[in-house]
Amino acid sequence: MKHIAIIGAGASGLFLAKQCSGDDRLQVFVFEKSKNVGTKLRASGGGKANIFNDNITPEGYNHPDFARHLLQKVTPDILRQEFERVGLRMITDEEGRVYPMSQFSRTVVDILCDNLAPNVHLETEHEVKRVAQKDGFWYVDDCPVPFDHIVFASGTTANMILQNRKHYNAYLDSLGLKINNLQPSLVGFKIKDYPKILSGCRVHVIASLYHGDTLVHREPGEVTFKDDGISGIVILNLSAYYNRLDDKQNCSIELNFLYQDEDYDVNQHLAKYHSLKGLLHPQLNDLYEQRPFDVKKFRLEIDEPYDLAFAQVCHGGIDIAEVDDHFALKRCPGIYVMGEMLDMDGVCGGYNLFFAFASALIVFENL
Repeated sequence: MKHIAIIGAGASGLFLAKQCSGDDRLQVFVFEKSKNVGTKLRASGGGKANIFNDNITPEGYNHPDFARHLLQKVTPDILRQEFERVGLRMITDEEGRVYPMSQFSRTVVDILCDNLAPNVHLETEHEVKRVAQKDGFWYVDDCPVPFDHIVFASGTTANMILQNRKHYNAYLDSLGLKINNLQPSLVGFKIKDYPKILSGCRVHVIASLYHGDTLVHREPGEVTFKDDGISGIVILNLSAYYNRLDDKQNCSIELNFLYQDEDYDVNQHLAKYHSLKGLLHPQLNDLYEQRPFDVKKFRLEIDEPYDLAFAQVCHGGIDIAEVDDHFALKRCPGIYVMGEMLDMDGVCGGYNLFFAFASALIVFENL
């Protein structure tokens, strides 16, 4: 019989534990820092849990080739079958985003924790501080159990306040792994010379990320103007592409407020009606009257992304070159890494949870 330690009871950790439940070959111990399990999963998708997407593409991730190889092994259809097998009913929206039928994220956590077999042991309020190898086995802190395998699934510091980020995942320090700096992703931007008059405004646009004069990415969506910057799903997606740039200087976001009527002659409208009140959101019109701008090419210069405390995921983590095709660490035989702990992040729409669940499936097949 193999003994397995899973560090972290988030999306990937719980999904792997559910896969292991009832498997007579395995005794599984799940170590979770918090009192409750699935904390980030409960908050995902605005509390609705967008668990994956039927239209996952490799280009939605920061390492498309790695994602392409993963999708050859685990497809959205395979993941759907696994969730249906454990009793989760799902619905899919017009953009391929998959949610629990209840449209309540707690449903996913409850399903993954429901009726776990006696071979799965949940150890909450246990923050792992050290892992060590001895005589061919791995040990976790002072736990006397010799583990055949340890699975890292404790995520990153995304959406954590600074105090909680200190020493997080410190058990990695002794392993000598290449870990790329963590940066906030799926996050809004602070804007230089921000027009505060727009605070609270929400409007649909086509948003474009530019590096200098070079277009990096463009897509439609709703932008929310905050006190000192901008957010909204379309902006979060732009932040994922922003993080893939080697040079982040001289970056800006261009907003087209008239994308639904590109050919409309704004100058003619002004000549006839003497204002843009009939075209723009009232706050945008107020800004225009103070400081006229191109309503099809409204440029905002990026200052910096918002802090990690406001990020949905992190860009960075354990370098993907550290793991093999089965998510096993090459230099630490017997250890696997799943989900957000790897330097692998995707855009909004179920990409990141798909990666968490898919990596857990592959690890389970190789235990």
